[in-house]
Amino acid sequence: MPAALVLANRDDADPGLVGEALVTRGYHLTTLAREAAADGWPREPVRADVDLIVVLGSEWSVYGDAVQSRVQRERAFVSGAVDAGVPVLGICFGAQLLSAALGGAVAPAARTELGWLEVEPVDPGLHDAARGEWGRIAIEPGPWFQFHGDAFTVPPGGTELARSDVGPQAFSAGSALGVQFHPEVTPAIVGRWAASDPEPVARAGLTADELVARTAAEQPRARAATARLVDAFLAATP
Repeated sequence: MPAALVLANRDDADPGLVGEALVTRGYHLTTLAREAAADGWPREPVRADVDLIVVLGSEWSVYGDAVQSRVQRERAFVSGAVDAGVPVLGICFGAQLLSAALGGAVAPAARTELGWLEVEPVDPGLHDAARGEWGRIAIEPGPWFQFHGDAFTVPPGGTELARSDVGPQAFSAGSALGVQFHPEVTPAIVGRWAASDPEPVARAGLTADELVARTAAEQPRARAATARLVDAFLAATP
Protein backbone atom coordinates (compact mmCIF):
# COMPACT_ATOMS: atom_id res chain seq x y z
CA MET A 1 0.00 0.00 0.00
CA PRO A 2 1.53 3.38 -0.98
CA ALA A 3 2.15 5.78 1.89
CA ALA A 4 1.21 9.47 1.96
CA LEU A 5 2.65 11.74 4.65
CA VAL A 6 0.48 14.71 5.65
CA LEU A 7 2.27 17.71 7.19
CA ALA A 8 -0.15 19.80 9.25
CA ASN A 9 -0.67 21.76 12.44
CA ARG A 10 -1.69 19.51 15.31
CA ASP A 11 -5.09 21.15 15.75
CA ASP A 12 -5.87 21.40 12.03
CA ALA A 13 -4.80 18.14 10.41
CA ASP A 14 -7.87 17.12 8.41
CA PRO A 15 -6.92 16.51 4.74
CA GLY A 16 -10.61 16.50 3.83
CA LEU A 17 -11.46 15.77 0.21
CA VAL A 18 -7.81 15.41 -0.77
CA GLY A 19 -7.30 12.75 1.89
CA GLU A 20 -10.53 11.08 0.83
CA ALA A 21 -9.36 10.93 -2.78
CA LEU A 22 -5.98 9.48 -1.79
CA VAL A 23 -7.50 6.82 0.46
CA THR A 24 -9.91 5.86 -2.30
CA ARG A 25 -6.90 5.39 -4.56
CA GLY A 26 -5.21 3.05 -2.11
CA TYR A 27 -2.98 5.37 -0.07
CA HIS A 28 -2.36 4.98 3.64
CA LEU A 29 -2.18 8.39 5.34
CA THR A 30 0.15 9.29 8.21
CA THR A 31 0.16 12.76 9.79
CA LEU A 32 3.22 14.59 11.09
CA ALA A 33 2.52 17.63 13.29
CA ARG A 34 4.46 20.81 12.61
CA GLU A 35 4.71 21.33 16.35
CA ALA A 36 6.51 17.99 16.85
CA ALA A 37 9.92 18.01 18.47
CA ALA A 38 12.91 18.00 16.15
CA ASP A 39 13.70 14.36 16.93
CA GLY A 40 10.18 13.46 15.82
CA TRP A 41 10.91 14.51 12.25
CA PRO A 42 12.54 12.18 9.74
CA ARG A 43 15.89 13.49 8.59
CA GLU A 44 14.94 13.00 4.97
CA PRO A 45 12.04 11.56 3.00
CA VAL A 46 12.90 8.02 1.89
CA ARG A 47 11.07 6.53 -1.06
CA ALA A 48 10.65 3.21 0.73
CA ASP A 49 8.79 4.98 3.56
CA VAL A 50 7.14 7.97 1.90
CA ASP A 51 5.62 7.80 -1.57
CA LEU A 52 3.90 11.17 -1.50
CA ILE A 53 3.71 14.24 0.75
CA VAL A 54 0.75 16.57 1.27
CA VAL A 55 1.54 19.90 2.95
CA LEU A 56 -1.64 21.40 4.37
CA GLY A 57 -2.44 25.03 5.16
CA SER A 58 -1.63 26.83 8.38
CA GLU A 59 -2.26 30.02 10.31
CA TRP A 60 1.52 30.38 10.31
CA SER A 61 3.34 32.56 7.81
CA VAL A 62 6.38 31.41 5.85
CA TYR A 63 8.15 34.62 6.87
CA GLY A 64 6.73 34.90 10.41
CA ASP A 65 9.25 35.26 13.24
CA ALA A 66 7.29 33.47 15.98
CA VAL A 67 7.64 29.97 14.51
CA GLN A 68 10.52 30.53 12.11
CA SER A 69 12.63 27.60 13.34
CA ARG A 70 9.75 25.21 12.69
CA VAL A 71 9.03 26.77 9.32
CA GLN A 72 12.67 26.42 8.31
CA ARG A 73 12.69 22.77 9.41
CA GLU A 74 9.62 22.04 7.29
CA ARG A 75 11.00 24.06 4.40
CA ALA A 76 14.24 22.03 4.41
CA PHE A 77 12.27 18.78 4.59
CA VAL A 78 10.07 19.76 1.63
CA SER A 79 13.08 20.94 -0.37
CA GLY A 80 14.79 17.60 0.27
CA ALA A 81 11.67 15.75 -0.82
CA VAL A 82 11.54 17.57 -4.15
CA ASP A 83 15.29 17.03 -4.65
CA ALA A 84 14.70 13.30 -4.06
CA GLY A 85 11.86 13.25 -6.57
CA VAL A 86 9.18 12.57 -3.97
CA PRO A 87 5.82 13.98 -5.16
CA VAL A 88 4.73 16.92 -2.98
CA LEU A 89 1.29 18.57 -3.06
CA GLY A 90 1.32 21.91 -1.23
CA ILE A 91 -1.96 23.58 -0.30
CA CYS A 92 -2.19 27.30 0.66
CA PHE A 93 0.60 27.67 3.26
CA GLY A 94 1.96 24.44 1.79
CA ALA A 95 2.18 26.04 -1.66
CA GLN A 96 3.84 29.12 -0.17
CA LEU A 97 6.35 26.90 1.63
CA LEU A 98 7.06 25.06 -1.63
CA SER A 99 7.62 28.34 -3.44
CA ALA A 100 10.07 29.55 -0.79
CA ALA A 101 11.85 26.18 -0.66
CA LEU A 102 12.35 26.23 -4.43
CA GLY A 103 13.60 29.82 -4.70
CA GLY A 104 10.37 31.80 -4.96
CA ALA A 105 9.15 34.58 -2.67
CA VAL A 106 6.26 34.88 -0.21
CA ALA A 107 4.83 38.19 1.03
CA PRO A 108 1.53 39.72 2.15
CA ALA A 109 -1.00 39.67 -0.67
CA ALA A 110 -2.52 42.83 -2.07
CA ARG A 111 -5.74 41.75 -0.37
CA THR A 112 -7.13 38.75 1.48
CA GLU A 113 -8.85 36.14 -0.65
CA LEU A 114 -11.64 34.46 1.30
CA GLY A 115 -14.64 32.43 0.17
CA TRP A 116 -15.56 30.53 -2.97
CA LEU A 117 -13.71 32.43 -5.69
CA GLU A 118 -12.91 31.90 -9.34
CA VAL A 119 -9.46 30.65 -10.35
CA GLU A 120 -8.38 31.05 -13.96
CA PRO A 121 -6.10 28.59 -15.76
CA VAL A 122 -3.15 30.46 -17.27
CA ASP A 123 -3.26 28.60 -20.59
CA PRO A 124 -5.96 26.16 -21.72
CA GLY A 125 -3.24 24.40 -23.68
CA LEU A 126 -1.82 23.16 -20.38
CA HIS A 127 -4.95 21.10 -19.69
CA ASP A 128 -3.70 17.71 -20.82
CA ALA A 129 -3.18 15.69 -17.64
CA ALA A 130 -3.60 12.44 -19.58
CA ARG A 131 -0.09 12.92 -20.96
CA GLY A 132 1.28 12.77 -17.44
CA GLU A 133 3.61 15.74 -17.79
CA TRP A 134 4.34 18.40 -15.21
CA GLY A 135 3.18 21.71 -16.54
CA ARG A 136 0.13 19.97 -17.94
CA ILE A 137 -1.81 19.50 -14.69
CA ALA A 138 -5.48 20.29 -15.17
CA ILE A 139 -6.43 23.18 -12.90
CA GLU A 140 -10.15 23.69 -13.33
CA PRO A 141 -11.48 27.26 -13.32
CA GLY A 142 -13.37 26.81 -10.07
CA PRO A 143 -14.75 28.27 -7.97
CA TRP A 144 -12.32 27.01 -5.33
CA PHE A 145 -12.28 27.90 -1.64
CA GLN A 146 -9.77 30.53 -0.51
CA PHE A 147 -8.68 31.67 2.95
CA HIS A 148 -5.32 33.43 2.88
CA GLY A 149 -3.59 36.78 3.25
CA ASP A 150 -0.19 35.90 1.76
CA ALA A 151 0.85 35.31 -1.83
CA PHE A 152 3.71 33.48 -3.51
CA THR A 153 5.69 33.85 -6.71
CA VAL A 154 6.26 30.94 -9.07
CA PRO A 155 9.77 29.64 -8.27
CA PRO A 156 12.51 29.70 -10.92
CA GLY A 157 11.99 26.87 -13.38
CA GLY A 158 8.39 26.38 -12.27
CA THR A 159 5.31 26.54 -14.48
CA GLU A 160 2.41 28.79 -13.53
CA LEU A 161 -0.83 26.85 -13.99
CA ALA A 162 -3.51 29.20 -12.67
CA ARG A 163 -3.92 32.66 -11.21
CA SER A 164 -6.39 35.24 -9.89
CA ASP A 165 -6.17 39.01 -9.90
CA VAL A 166 -4.23 38.73 -6.60
CA GLY A 167 -1.49 36.54 -8.04
CA PRO A 168 -0.48 32.98 -8.92
CA GLN A 169 -2.87 30.28 -7.75
CA ALA A 170 -1.07 27.12 -8.86
CA PHE A 171 2.34 26.05 -10.12
CA SER A 172 4.30 22.91 -10.83
CA ALA A 173 8.04 22.48 -10.36
CA GLY A 174 9.84 19.16 -10.53
CA SER A 175 7.88 16.68 -8.44
CA ALA A 176 5.90 19.45 -6.71
CA LEU A 177 2.45 20.93 -7.28
CA GLY A 178 1.43 23.99 -5.25
CA VAL A 179 -2.11 25.35 -5.10
CA GLN A 180 -3.04 28.53 -3.24
CA PHE A 181 -6.68 27.51 -2.96
CA HIS A 182 -8.13 24.73 -0.77
CA PRO A 183 -9.33 21.68 -2.71
CA GLU A 184 -9.65 19.73 0.55
CA VAL A 185 -12.40 21.73 2.28
CA THR A 186 -15.57 20.25 3.71
CA PRO A 187 -18.31 22.09 5.62
CA ALA A 188 -16.75 20.91 8.91
CA ILE A 189 -13.31 22.25 7.96
CA VAL A 190 -14.66 25.62 6.85
CA GLY A 191 -16.76 25.86 10.00
CA ARG A 192 -13.69 25.33 12.20
CA TRP A 193 -11.65 27.91 10.29
CA ALA A 194 -14.39 30.53 10.40
CA ALA A 195 -14.88 29.98 14.14
CA SER A 196 -11.17 30.15 14.95
CA ASP A 197 -10.44 33.23 12.81
CA PRO A 198 -13.63 35.30 12.57
CA GLU A 199 -12.10 38.73 11.84
CA PRO A 200 -11.19 38.16 8.15
CA VAL A 201 -14.57 36.51 7.63
CA ALA A 202 -16.31 39.62 8.92
CA ARG A 203 -14.03 41.92 6.89
CA ALA A 204 -15.00 39.98 3.77
CA GLY A 205 -18.66 40.75 4.51
CA LEU A 206 -19.42 37.08 5.15
CA THR A 207 -20.60 34.96 8.06
CA ALA A 208 -19.52 31.52 9.20
CA ASP A 209 -23.00 30.18 8.47
CA GLU A 210 -22.88 31.53 4.91
CA LEU A 211 -19.47 29.98 4.25
CA VAL A 212 -20.53 26.62 5.66
CA ALA A 213 -23.79 26.61 3.68
CA ARG A 214 -22.00 27.51 0.44
CA THR A 215 -19.39 24.82 1.09
CA ALA A 216 -22.13 22.23 1.63
CA ALA A 217 -23.79 23.26 -1.63
CA GLU A 218 -20.45 23.02 -3.47
CA GLN A 219 -19.52 19.58 -2.09
CA PRO A 220 -20.68 17.35 -4.96
CA ARG A 221 -18.91 19.48 -7.58
CA ALA A 222 -15.87 20.14 -5.37
CA ARG A 223 -15.46 16.45 -4.51
CA ALA A 224 -15.40 15.54 -8.21
CA ALA A 225 -13.06 18.42 -9.11
CA THR A 226 -10.68 17.53 -6.26
CA ALA A 227 -10.65 13.90 -7.32
CA ARG A 228 -9.70 14.97 -10.84
CA LEU A 229 -6.97 17.24 -9.46
CA VAL A 230 -5.55 14.39 -7.36
CA ASP A 231 -5.68 12.05 -10.34
CA ALA A 232 -3.82 14.57 -12.49
CA PHE A 233 -1.20 15.03 -9.74
CA LEU A 234 -0.70 11.27 -9.36
CA ALA A 235 -0.53 10.73 -13.12
CA ALA A 236 2.13 13.40 -13.52
CA THR A 237 4.41 12.16 -10.75
CA PRO A 238 7.20 9.64 -11.37
